[in-house]
Parts: sequence; C-alpha cells; structure tokens
Amino acid sequence: MRIQSRVDWNDRSVLHPWQSLEQPISYSGNRVDSIRGVDGAVEPSSTEDSVILRVGLAAKQHIRAAAWTALGSLPLPKRPPPDVLFKRSTWTTWATSHADVTQRQVLDLATAVIDNGFIPGVLEIDDRWQSRYGDLEFDPEKFPNPKKLVDDLHDLGFLVTVWVMPFLQEGSVAYEEARDRGYIVAGNEPPSVRWWGTQPVWVLDLTNEMAVDWFVTRLKRLQDTMGIDGFKFDAGEPCFMPRGAVTTRPLQHPGEYTQIWVNEVASRFPISEVRSAYFTTGYSGLVRMGDRDSVWGLDNGLQSLIPALLTSSVLGYHFCLPDMVGGNAYWGQYPDTELIVRWAQVSIMMPSVQWSIPPWDISDTARTLCLAAEHDREKVLLPRLLQLAVEASTSLAPICRPLWWLDPLDKETYAIDDQFAVGDDIIVAPVVEKGARWRRLYLPIGEWVEWDRDVHDIIEKCNRYCDAPNTFLGPCWITVDAPLEKLPIFIKLDKSLWD
Repeated sequence: MRIQSRVDWNDRSVLHPWQSLEQPISYSGNRVDSIRGVDGAVEPSSTEDSVILRVGLAAKQHIRAAAWTALGSLPLPKRPPPDVLFKRSTWTTWATSHADVTQRQVLDLATAVIDNGFIPGVLEIDDRWQSRYGDLEFDPEKFPNPKKLVDDLHDLGFLVTVWVMPFLQEGSVAYEEARDRGYIVAGNEPPSVRWWGTQPVWVLDLTNEMAVDWFVTRLKRLQDTMGIDGFKFDAGEPCFMPRGAVTTRPLQHPGEYTQIWVNEVASRFPISEVRSAYFTTGYSGLVRMGDRDSVWGLDNGLQSLIPALLTSSVLGYHFCLPDMVGGNAYWGQYPDTELIVRWAQVSIMMPSVQWSIPPWDISDTARTLCLAAEHDREKVLLPRLLQLAVEASTSLAPICRPLWWLDPLDKETYAIDDQFAVGDDIIVAPVVEKGARWRRLYLPIGEWVEWDRDVHDIIEKCNRYCDAPNTFLGPCWITVDAPLEKLPIFIKLDKSLWD
C-alpha cells in the first residue's frame, strides 16, 4: 500500500497509480507550526521534510466489532442499485474496441451475446463514442444513426449506458461554452492536466453549482433524445486537476472533488457506476474496481480481484463491480481459455459482473465454461443477493465478506485473501493459480456442504444434515479437486436456509 499526501496542487510527487512516479521534489512552501488534534491537543510541529498521519483505532473485542464501529461512522445509501444491475451482467465495448468503437461493432457484440447463450444485460458503449471529449453527441461517422442503435439494443433486451468523464477537450463545443461561463478549473495550460489520453483537456469545475447543473442537464438531455439508460462515470480523482488549480469555491481537501463527482453528478442517475470514491458510501450505484491487466498475478492481475473486493467491503463499498472478465487486454496481453474461465469463476459470485472480451472468441471451451459460471450465479447467488443488497443499504453489512467476518476470533481466517463469503452461508474458493486443478481451502466454524450443480436440487431440499453429500465440519482446512470446469462453493447447512 502506498500512502501519498499532497502538500498542495503543485506537489508533483503525488500521482495517480497509473502514472510513473517522478523523483520527489523539495517543497518550499510555508511551514505548518502546529496541528490541533481531534481532542484539541496541539501536536508537534511538522517540517518541510515530515508529514503527520493521524490514525484512529477502535479497541473492540474482535475484528468484526471494530469493522462495525468504522462502518457505523459512514453514510448509508438511500437504496441499493436497481435490481437489474445484480440480475444481469454488463457488457462493455472497451477491451475489444477501445477507442475504435463503432455502431456496427456495438450491435454485433449485442447479437453475439444472445447467439452464444448469454442473457442480455447492460451494454456499455465506452470511450470515443463522441467526436470530442465533453461534447455529448455521438460521432456521426462512427455512429450514423445512434437513436436506431439504442432502439435496436432495447429490442434485444439490453439497457444502454455510455462512458463520460469530467474533462472537456480543447476545441469542443462544450469546452467553448464552459469556458465562457466560467465552468472550468483555472490553472496552468492543459498540457499540465495529466491523464491517460493525449488530447489537451480542461477539467470541469465541480465546485461551481451552476457547472454541475449544466453538466447534469446535458446528460439528461442525451438520455431524453437517445433513450440512454445510464452512464459509466469515469475519472473523478483529484490527481487529474491541473497544477495551480483554482476552483470557484476552495476545496477543503482534494477528496472533496471526488465527493462532488459521485454525490452530485453520478447519484442523479440510478443506472450508473463510478471508479473513484472518498467517503461516498451513500452512493446507490456500482463502484468499479480499477482497470486490471490480463495476467494471473497479484500485481493487478486475476489474483488482485478478491483482495480488492474484500477491501471495498470493509471500507463500506458493497456494491462492487469487478473489472471486466479477463482484464483489459492491455500491452499486447490477451487471456487464454484457462485465464478467462478462472477469471469468470472469481467474478461470478461478486455483486455484479462485467464482460468485454467475448469468451466465444477465445475457444468453445471458454464459451461453455463461462456460460456455466453464469448459471452457477443464477442458482447460488441470485436467490440471496437482492436481500443482501437491501441489508447493505440499511446497515452497510457487507455482501461479500472476509472469512473472519464469520468467526472473528478464528485467527486462521485473518490472512486468507483468495476466498470470500457471501452473506453468512456461502463460501467461494476460486482457483487463482495458473495450471492448478485442485486447491486447499478453509472452512470456518459450522457444518458445510460442497455445492454441486448436478445435485443442486437435492442439496436445496436436504433437511437431514447427515444425508448431505460432501459434508465438512469446520473449522478445518480441506483439499478439493478443482478441474477447469469447477468453481468450489460451500454452503452452510442450516435447515432454515433451505426451507
């Protein structure tokens, strides 16, 4: 974990994780003589070469109680996201089309989803559907008839979302209008606005309420004219502010920019997702993990998904959308059959699922096994998920939980980062090691039965613990076979759960 503290907007040593770190520069600003603590006590003076990190500790009887204390201080969402975001998967154009997406490609993807046996869900038209960033109009060359496209997708059973972010490209109509109205963050010239694109862009001043209303009104107009169902709200991190940033209303702290982006913009749209968050647990949309590489490892690959999910849960962001199955196919990477199947098995029991790389383009085996994973989700997770989502919105009780949540006094659970629980009665133990066809896993206290899609109905109707197949009494470590077609799932035997 890297903790960064920005001295001010000119501190070039604080960067987005995607950007290469530069050599730290010395800061010659004013010295802070003292900082008054929470209890009113004056803390030691900081110097140009030091920074104070204040940490709050919850002294409780166990880790779950401490987590509840922390969650209890956070805002609650007014409601969970719409049911459709849990019941159906999102299909995005990004990994296969990137910035070259066209109307034909979008319709071809939607048709292929259905032809290959998947249920139509949300179809997300990602980057470069616009001619210029900020202009909320479809590129007429790439999308000659966008209204017909949206209507066709609706007829196929899809909801339709498009990608937006708080940047306005120099030369766009939106930029000219926002500049004339004073809706742009003042600062140095656009080349100093470091982001992932090459076009010079300006940043929308979200501290200006009129700028927020202007942006939201334009989004709603796009919805009304095109029939768009919602939006993917990208960016929103303060690291993309220009050097020397000057806003209409001074920000109390950099994270306030993110809070406005989430709470005042994205929250206006029920069908929505964000990727940035800062004390925004009151948001009722999906919070997406950052872009993942199409590799196996813990360093931003498949093995990083479960730790990211559990971190999100402990922090109160329970409506987690994992990155697209198989990763983003960056840097010439592309998943093979084994990687995309195992990736699907990890993602499928999380609150929402996102696809982009078509499994059928990889192999028939990939298509078959990814489709089987979707069916596992329908049988095991969906009957419980909507109720868990309601509980998450009313109390911030995690949907997906670290194993210590089930037994916080069991020290064996503390370091397990390749399994997770769903509610209190499901344990998911995906295979995340390349080439593995078995895995060792841990079952906390209780009586657990291994779920088998072939005898699913038998297990659901089982009222006699001793008659259930593959029953294990926890706490215990066990080893199970896990061929490529199998996602190890264990269900707690409790009569009331199956009545």
